[in-house]
Amino acid sequence: GFWAPQPDFRIPERLSPGFTRFPDLELEAIYQDQVHSFVDYQTRIALRAIVQNPEADLIMTYIEQPDGSGHQFLITDPRQATDPQDPDSIGPNQDRAKISRYRDYLRYAYQAADEAVQRIIEAVGHQSNGRPLSNVIVVSDHGFAPFHTAVSINNLFAREGLDPNKVRAVTSGPAVNVYISLQGREPDGVVSRNEYMTLEAKVAEILEQLIDTNPNYTLGAAGRSVFEKVYRRPLPADINDPSFGLGTNEFIGQDSGDLFALLSLGYNFDGTQSPAVQRLGDPSAGAPIFSVPNFYGAHGYNPRHRSMSAIFIAAGPDIKKREIEEVRNIDIAPTILELLGVQGSDKIQGIAIPLLH
Repeated sequence: GFWAPQPDFRIPERLSPGFTRFPDLELEAIYQDQVHSFVDYQTRIALRAIVQNPEADLIMTYIEQPDGSGHQFLITDPRQATDPQDPDSIGPNQDRAKISRYRDYLRYAYQAADEAVQRIIEAVGHQSNGRPLSNVIVVSDHGFAPFHTAVSINNLFAREGLDPNKVRAVTSGPAVNVYISLQGREPDGVVSRNEYMTLEAKVAEILEQLIDTNPNYTLGAAGRSVFEKVYRRPLPADINDPSFGLGTNEFIGQDSGDLFALLSLGYNFDGTQSPAVQRLGDPSAGAPIFSVPNFYGAHGYNPRHRSMSAIFIAAGPDIKKREIEEVRNIDIAPTILELLGVQGSDKIQGIAIPLLH
């Protein structure tokens, strides 16, 4: 059948035609109704799979919440504008009633996901103490952090005089891959190897030296680095080396940009409005690099930040009760293989989490 309509960010953000004049409360009610109906739909798909495959060794299901609501409703920072069209709605001018509503919406999203897990546990059965009769593992792929500023990488590069025919940025959330049009590597490459080295160094310098000096957003500091991490493609010692422009390392893969960078917490490439809404206290001259975003939560930052920590919960007949200090996403697959008694490939990087009795 048809995939049920999931919570649509284009409604509360007023991106879809026809929603401009709707009051906030009505758009929020629409979104909340979609949260309820879509999580229920996804849960029923999982329950149907369990019923139809009673002897299955492994069943995997996905619940969309609380991801969608985290993007829309995570207002926890005084630097976030509670009215995306009003840059003055930060700090003491934030809409406290809206913040309270959004907190309830986010709580409801977690409750909906929690109820989905419980319905699955009920389907597989459980002991009187609640322990599932089958091993149940609940994971998420990331945490969440609030952000207050949308960043335009294209406006930044234009201000610094970079030629878009030579340097191109591809962004996603707080991450950016910067590609240099290298001759001999790209089909229509225009940048020589000598110029490549100059451009790679220049782009790295631009990103590393981008500082937010607006006191409304620096929390008392003289300035904040907008980029937390900047990585460059490694280059061979010899410019004539055939591997020039193809080097990889821990952070740069073969398909990554020639530079890969992560924004600091509080900044995000997504969420820029059209036209951009200038932040309170920013200079008005030129195309803005910083602006007020139209949503509030993001992920994809440095995974070492506590706010990026993900969920891991496991219970069942083969799992002992304990707390584990750290779980990595790459450890999930080998853990499942161990529970199933399946020998994993020697190419697996993760290790089984010590869960078994």
